Amino acid sequence: MENIQSVQSKIASGKNIVFASDDPVGAVELSGLKDINSKVGQYINNAELSLSRLQMMDDTLEAAKNVFIRCNELAIQAANDVLAPSDRESIALEFDELKKELLSLANTTDSTGAHLFSGFKTKTTPFVMDSTGTVTYEGDRGVISLAVSESRMLESTIDGGTVFRDIVTSDGVSTDLFEAVDNISRSIRTASSGVEAAKAPGIAKINLTNEDPGTYSFTITSGSKSADFSIDITGADLSDLRTAINAADLDITATLEDSNTTLKLTNTFSQDITMSNVKIPGITKAQEQPTSFFTFQPVDASGNSLGNSQTLYDFDQTIASRLDEMVTIQNHLANQRAKVGARLNSAQRQTDIMRERQQLINKDISELADADLAELVTQLQSQLTSQEATQKAFVRISQLNLFDHIG
Repeated sequence: MENIQSVQSKIASGKNIVFASDDPVGAVELSGLKDINSKVGQYINNAELSLSRLQMMDDTLEAAKNVFIRCNELAIQAANDVLAPSDRESIALEFDELKKELLSLANTTDSTGAHLFSGFKTKTTPFVMDSTGTVTYEGDRGVISLAVSESRMLESTIDGGTVFRDIVTSDGVSTDLFEAVDNISRSIRTASSGVEAAKAPGIAKINLTNEDPGTYSFTITSGSKSADFSIDITGADLSDLRTAINAADLDITATLEDSNTTLKLTNTFSQDITMSNVKIPGITKAQEQPTSFFTFQPVDASGNSLGNSQTLYDFDQTIASRLDEMVTIQNHLANQRAKVGARLNSAQRQTDIMRERQQLINKDISELADADLAELVTQLQSQLTSQEATQKAFVRISQLNLFDHIG
């Protein structure tokens, strides 16, 4: 009777092992397989979450790259000498909007509401802009890793400091994506008041507004000759500059005027004089309002001004320097995308492996746990037939008495 009930229970549940006593060894094996299957399921969930995060990061970096492609286009447009100050201001205003767009990208969240670029501080908005337009990083340098197998932890994020801040230009200057946008905007807004190279036909007068004392460097070209200078200047006195230029082979005579604050350059053969490549001490980025600069005024032999004076800012104030920075930034973003792409591919491969493994485990569980209904029905029918025959025999025997045996 117990065997029949056991078979009936298996048929009703569809399971081969209803109680551990049905198959003690199989029950232990089944329990182990279910534990492994649960872990594998969690690995798959982690890999899929990593895939989702990494795909979103890749999309965000793609959008950031497009922001800087647009920045590069606008910077080239702004470098056109025919643009009026109002035209450049219009371009600079678009840079202000691009900065806001970049800030929004840097604060992207995943499907759970966690910030992608805040490190371990996933509930903290990583990048915050104050009233002056300065963007600060409020996240940390943590990288969230998830277990995707018994022996593998997969990095599913990159901290915002690495993506948006840790950038070094070709000149070795540290910058970040937001400051880079500000640099371009400031360069564009001051482009109309300054020149990259100042030129005069034979005679020029130079003055220096010096709020950043230190070593100034620049290039002077006279006719076919050129010389690079690096002079320590502490104020407006240009005596040392006069001495250096007169010592150079430039066919130029340098004299001082206005209590040594004006330097007059005269080319012996009335050839053009050009001043360029100005580097001002301590200036590595574009300023909102340049603090130090050279004023270069072409004059005739009588000392009369020829045209407007030309202002020479530090090279880092120029749009040309920002174009170099754009190349560095786009390379940086490309490297970050490559890193994310490699992790994406790894996460996808790991997901596929775990899913295949889960299918094999489920097959083993099914073979061990799922009942063979056809076999059980046959077994039940056999047991019921045997039970019925036994019961009939018992009834017949119980009806016999002593007279049946005597007769």
